[in-house]
Amino acid sequence: MSGAGYALIDQCAILVFGCSALGQAVAEQLTSRGYPTYLFSNDMDEVSDLLAKGFDAAHLDYMDDERLRAVGIGKRVKTIFCLFSEESKNVFLTLSARALEPELKIVCVSESSVSSRKLIAAGASKVIDPYEISGRKVHELITRPMIVDMLEQTVFGKYIDIAQIEIPENSCLTGESLFTQELKNHKVILLGVVDIELSEELIFSTSGIKHKLDAGDMLVVIGPEKEIARLKEDIQHDRKEELLGR
Repeated sequence: MSGAGYALIDQCAILVFGCSALGQAVAEQLTSRGYPTYLFSNDMDEVSDLLAKGFDAAHLDYMDDERLRAVGIGKRVKTIFCLFSEESKNVFLTLSARALEPELKIVCVSESSVSSRKLIAAGASKVIDPYEISGRKVHELITRPMIVDMLEQTVFGKYIDIAQIEIPENSCLTGESLFTQELKNHKVILLGVVDIELSEELIFSTSGIKHKLDAGDMLVVIGPEKEIARLKEDIQHDRKEELLGR
């Protein structure tokens, strides 16, 4: 697609900026669902590779407002995806696109809650956190007996395990914020916590909810079996230095 082809972009089209594997996967999904989709990059070699793969792609300087207008932002296009690997590029493009079109739907991907806040402040309509989505997928999987059995026979139990660890009475973890608690001294991933008193739903550590841990809460963690066992022992013996680093 050349510069002259920009005029062919209609209001049903979706523009994808950032042509990494994620950008290409998004474009493939959108195209398969019938949306005309165009990828843009400021790297000519990348554009050549995209064209060779069959994508509708073109070179474009995302820092040039006139070029953004030329592809329909502020005119015809209603939705764009900002999928650069660099947070700064996504923030810059979001700011520029939002200034050109107040009603534009801007979808971004973030790597942290801090990044999400920056993108929302810049004008993003929707910010997707792939880590939170992965966590939710894991939770959905482990609630299905057949899937659990399959995982236990393959990955879980051999390489990594998943466990619920109850916080005992008078634990040093009581009152700590789930949002900030990272268990830095243990090689495990804190997926979230189940507050039995409230419900059996998992509160994800990536959700941004500042849940205060309490006795009876169940920490849900993923990691090597030995590391989980060590964490359980540290919690049972209330080893403050190991758990909180202080």
